[in-house]
Amino acid sequence: MTANAFEAHAPRALPPAFPLPLPSTAEAPPARGLRREACVLRCSLVTPHMRRITLGGPDVAAFLRHAATDQPGAWVKVFVPGGEGRAYTIRRVDRVAATLELDFVLHGDSGHEGPASAWAARVQPGESVGFAGPRDGGFALPPDARWVMLAGDATALPAIQAIAASLGPEIRLKTYVEVPTAADVQEIRSRAVLRTCWLTGDPSEPGLALQQQLMHRPQPAGPGYIWLAGESGVVRTLRAHFLNDQGLARERLSAKGYWKHGEADHRDRA
Repeated sequence: MTANAFEAHAPRALPPAFPLPLPSTAEAPPARGLRREACVLRCSLVTPHMRRITLGGPDVAAFLRHAATDQPGAWVKVFVPGGEGRAYTIRRVDRVAATLELDFVLHGDSGHEGPASAWAARVQPGESVGFAGPRDGGFALPPDARWVMLAGDATALPAIQAIAASLGPEIRLKTYVEVPTAADVQEIRSRAVLRTCWLTGDPSEPGLALQQQLMHRPQPAGPGYIWLAGESGVVRTLRAHFLNDQGLARERLSAKGYWKHGEADHRDRA
């Protein structure tokens, strides 16, 4: 298995990906667990393996009254026709337009395609889809943190982008992202001091390039925080490495298994 790695450096003073929230209204937001319906407004191909779906409609407008939609890495559950609910990170919200953007990884050429990926590849504006949420993305930065490491595969990239955009210039940020091909690299914006390592590896061994890269990287000096997500087996291995081998305190690590190689409907139990 051959993996390729290359780094990218970002400008310091970039605007956040999320707009500032508008003043709250007197009307209370709907219950978080309530299943609602959204209309597909726009579909665009971000990279060869990522499609962005913009959702709108009255239920989305009501949903955006939740303050939790502004939390870095917040996610919703999407109920595609003929499939069970799947969790997707909120890429961006626009309260003026009352829209919600979600990025879907397209797995059609990898043999890992499930109902949500198949739906995202073919859906067109005017169709509807169920959703519920929002839910916490698990990013809990300790107040004394000087550095942050964000790591994951393409499924974690929307969360990595959202979290990076929330960090200030006092943080040293390093991101590690494994994508299917070099054409799937995207911009990561942050006001933090940012360095990004992009990885491409063998599609038959998803996440292995990321795992090998991180298993041999010491932690930066001083207090910090690690957030990682992606293929469940890889996430579990890295979680054990950081906690047991490197002695990282549990409150300084968040690890989420988004999916599992060989399973169509994985539920993370980490």
